[in-house]
Amino acid sequence: MPAARAPGGEAQPPTPRAGVTPLDNAPRRLDPHKRVPSYCEAVERAREAPGGSPKLLGGFSVDTLVAGLLVLLGAIVFFAYAPFTYNIYLGIHVLAAVTWVGGDITLTTLGIVFARRSEGETLSALGRMGAWIGTRVYTPALFITLAFGIALMVEGDLDWSQFWVLFGLIGWGIAAVVGVGFVGPELGRIDAAARTHGPDSVEVARRVQRLFMIFRFDTALLMLIVINMAVKPSF
Repeated sequence: MPAARAPGGEAQPPTPRAGVTPLDNAPRRLDPHKRVPSYCEAVERAREAPGGSPKLLGGFSVDTLVAGLLVLLGAIVFFAYAPFTYNIYLGIHVLAAVTWVGGDITLTTLGIVFARRSEGETLSALGRMGAWIGTRVYTPALFITLAFGIALMVEGDLDWSQFWVLFGLIGWGIAAVVGVGFVGPELGRIDAAARTHGPDSVEVARRVQRLFMIFRFDTALLMLIVINMAVKPSF
């Protein structure tokens, strides 16, 4: 709206609309001293918020138990109607590999994201979660993948001298040594250092940086193993 002019010819500021104060249109400035909550704090607040699904056995929510039951029943039906034993072995092998490799990729990605954000507290929490889930989920999946991979080779009477088989076995061995021998214990050491020196300490930062450097190469190896087993290159 053009500015009104006074009788003297000078421009006057426009009259604000009814019910609107001049401050309503003023840009709001962020307080540079206001602390932004970390990812862990946001998750904790959401977890403590009222409402949500009720907890049952072992503290699991109803929807978690229902989803797990659906997976179990579906797996039983699919395996029961599998045409050959080979297909059952293949299903378990693939499921274990997806759990193992997918978890490794997830931890690596989260580590990169939170390291870029300099969230020491969140990285410490990630270390605790990684140490817990690594021993209870990823390590069993690691050995289940190998066991049913061997079962597939025996059941299918496949040639063990093929390149894709040798690469998969060697790659699995390297990943197992790195994961079980270094990554798992190191996650525990990071958690201990965070409790002793604080999540933002130099010691924690040094260990986290070294851990996720190894994580990146370990994840790259696992992805190559997956591609190798899928395309089965022949040299």
